[in-house]
Amino acid sequence: MPDIPQDMPDVFLYSGSIERGDDWKFIDLVSKSQSSSKCIVIMVSGGGNPDAAYKMSRYLLHKYDSYSVLVSGICKSAATLFAIGANELVFCPFGELGPLDIQLEKQDQVTRQESGLNISEAFLALEQRAEATFNKLVRDQIDRTRGVVSFQTASDIATAMVSALYGPIFAQIDPEEVGSRTRAMRIGEEYAARLNLSANLKPKALEYLTTFYSSHSFVIDYAEAQTLFHRVRLATELELALVDKYDYWISRFPAEPNEKRNALIELVDAPALPKSEKTNARVGKTGTAKSKTGSSNKNSTGTSKKGSRTKTRQARRGIT
Repeated sequence: MPDIPQDMPDVFLYSGSIERGDDWKFIDLVSKSQSSSKCIVIMVSGGGNPDAAYKMSRYLLHKYDSYSVLVSGICKSAATLFAIGANELVFCPFGELGPLDIQLEKQDQVTRQESGLNISEAFLALEQRAEATFNKLVRDQIDRTRGVVSFQTASDIATAMVSALYGPIFAQIDPEEVGSRTRAMRIGEEYAARLNLSANLKPKALEYLTTFYSSHSFVIDYAEAQTLFHRVRLATELELALVDKYDYWISRFPAEPNEKRNALIELVDAPALPKSEKTNARVGKTGTAKSKTGSSNKNSTGTSKKGSRTKTRQARRGIT
């Protein structure tokens, strides 16, 4: 059984999607439960609203000297944003972060979401394809004519062909939609910069988290996290015990919403001492006490009897 320190931090569990409304429930719980200057949050979430994640992290930074995020399972997108505000990241064997990838509602599909990185990836792919096609057409024109066609003429021909090929695709792009999505993607980056007060992020790490990773579900495990954050460590025996208090589908995967709640948010009690250990502790103390008492009575009785015999001898001899 792990030792429970006297200065045990406050421990909270957040399992589920991060949404507005749940941030207020979390903040209310923290304000009513604070009993320490430090805090641990077991964060299990696939992401959600970046405004809510930012609000919760900022509140912890205001209330506590520092807080740690215990990454026991899925902790992605907005949950990763929340983790950036922490003084340190603590990984369990199943723990994984994800990129700062804002999920946006897909146009004309109410129940579908898509990665905010899709638009930038699409632009990058179109740009690379158009450039490669242009270069290939220019080279082909010059090589085919063995230099008879000048570079300028070859370029004009290639430009016309590339425009004919990719023009209709670019024409479908709505500049207003692109602008709104670009602004949405900047939310995560700007919030992260404001939350990184403890400077746990390494240089260039924020750029990696917002643009480098190729998918929303990309796994950032303990080893990968060490390349992005300064303070990352593995969970202690006590921290693993805190996680093991909960079911696998709560501590490893985000809790499913139900009629009463969207996310499971609660204060976590320290692991209780097993009954066998409590009993042994009581028996040990009682046995010691009895042993001391028995020894004391024996000495007391022995001294009393010896004193009585001495007085009897003295009386017989006439000594007072």
